[in-house]
Amino acid sequence: VIPPPVIHIESYSEDSISFSLKMTTNIKVSGYVVNIYWTFDTHRQEKRTLIIEGEKSIQKVANLTARTPYEISAWAKTELGDSPLSFVHVVTSGTRPASPSLKAKAINQTAVECSWTGPRNVVYGIFYATSFLELYRSPHNTTTTSHNVTVIVQRDEQYLFLV
Repeated sequence: VIPPPVIHIESYSEDSISFSLKMTTNIKVSGYVVNIYWTFDTHRQEKRTLIIEGEKSIQKVANLTARTPYEISAWAKTELGDSPLSFVHVVTSGTRPASPSLKAKAINQTAVECSWTGPRNVVYGIFYATSFLELYRSPHNTTTTSHNVTVIVQRDEQYLFLV
């Protein structure tokens, strides 16, 4: 039986998490697959996937958001197959940034100008869809470091926007 890997949180800050991965077995490990999940505004779950080569590993994941819960899951790729998943949860330190105040204005039948307030020098994600279900499962999206973006939409549709 292949055991799940051990994920140990080494440290965390406002914008990063460092963790180590190891196996408590003599089975040869060729690498790990790590998923990092977080949710914004209860509507959109985000995920970042890391493919890590080698047996032992310490990883640092940066560009995270302060005071946000993150779930890290990992499995090992071994000579006998994939291991079961293991999970850890961690909340970054600091103060979570205030939610931006979004304004969306139709420019014409296929373009919407989105603008918002918020801190400078951060990356914003803009998500849009024609229903709450689509907004949660598979929205259209774009990212920017500015405070406005024009998105192209289908004519004769109503859209929900989230930044």
